[in-house]
Amino acid sequence: MTTASPAPPKSDSRGRLVVVSGLAHNSMTPRGQRTQHLVEELGKRWDIELVALPSQTFSQRDAPVSRQPFLRRAVGSLMRSLALDRWEPWAVRRLRRWQPEVDAALLVGYPWSPVTRAARRLDRLGIPYVVDAGDPWVLTEAVALPRTIATWRSKRAELPIWRAAAGAVVTTRQQGDRLQRKFPHLRILVRPNGYVPTPVPAAAEKPLPRDPTSLTLAHFGTLSNIRVDVGPFLADLQRSGRWRTITFAQFGDDYVGMLMRVPKGIRVDRHPPRPWEEIVARASDFDAAVVLGNQRGYLLPSKAVQYLTLPIPRLAVTGGEPDDALADYAEAHRGWIVAAAGAPELGRRVWEHLERDWSAAELSPPAAESWLNVAVQVAAFVEDCVGAAEPAAQEPPMPAGRAW
Repeated sequence: MTTASPAPPKSDSRGRLVVVSGLAHNSMTPRGQRTQHLVEELGKRWDIELVALPSQTFSQRDAPVSRQPFLRRAVGSLMRSLALDRWEPWAVRRLRRWQPEVDAALLVGYPWSPVTRAARRLDRLGIPYVVDAGDPWVLTEAVALPRTIATWRSKRAELPIWRAAAGAVVTTRQQGDRLQRKFPHLRILVRPNGYVPTPVPAAAEKPLPRDPTSLTLAHFGTLSNIRVDVGPFLADLQRSGRWRTITFAQFGDDYVGMLMRVPKGIRVDRHPPRPWEEIVARASDFDAAVVLGNQRGYLLPSKAVQYLTLPIPRLAVTGGEPDDALADYAEAHRGWIVAAAGAPELGRRVWEHLERDWSAAELSPPAAESWLNVAVQVAAFVEDCVGAAEPAAQEPPMPAGRAW
């Protein structure tokens, strides 16, 4: 497993590369943004064929499950118990007779149904491919999975993907370690998403002096049941007695009612989602930005990367697990502090972090983490893997019968 990128191929001839990414045209998703940046970079040296869901698929935002009509919820529940994912019907139609005339491929998941079908066809044709995985699928999951037909099908479908892959790109070291243990032959690059540079207005670079008795935090993004609950963290800050008032500003939906459970006495300000340029411009209205970690700590919240562009300190609120991807990310970058609920002296540590006289340079995002550089690293790894693909080492046999 590597975190460094090899040099691009020396040949000047343009090869043919297919990129299979269901969400490529959805700029609102991390996978869509990632695909678009990689296609732009790879397109400098390859002729690109893109296999993706039509852009009109994403013209309307999905409603929360609780607000959907009964019939739609019932169909969705049936799909979750039987299908690999919600996009499988499209993947079947699109790739049933697909005959790629390319030299190599990059497969981007999620969704996994097009990746599954594309990998199978590419392997049969002897075309090398690299898998750029977002959240892991099923084989590397440590938690108990639902005993459904979809789970059984997913386990059978995922194994041949990695068995034949020339390489894999994952976003955290924890994901890479789990994948490497199951597939020792696999070449793996650990590379989180990049950030889109966002200029900081001059006024935002010179915030007004802070009131040390008042704490105002902001969270930008949806609150859902996959995230760590912010309530215990806020309760710890309140119990420390270091602030007369604590305000938590939420920019985005709260689908699970997380903010209904915050301690009494903490003010909650709710705001609709705003464009990131606007968030950066008004970031100095807050003392710090909060990123909530995942309940599954080996996953990195994608928003943590774009938080690098905020000109204020950042708090990484984790579940306190010993090997947490968000904690690793926060500790590797300036301007962050890991703030796990229940941690000793949490209030004091947060207070000292915010009272520090941070310079604009210390809070500015490192150039190496921008999409400009991240796309170069990932593209170079892909090109190295498909340019020197070797036969895969022998892997465990395909699971037979029931896989749970």
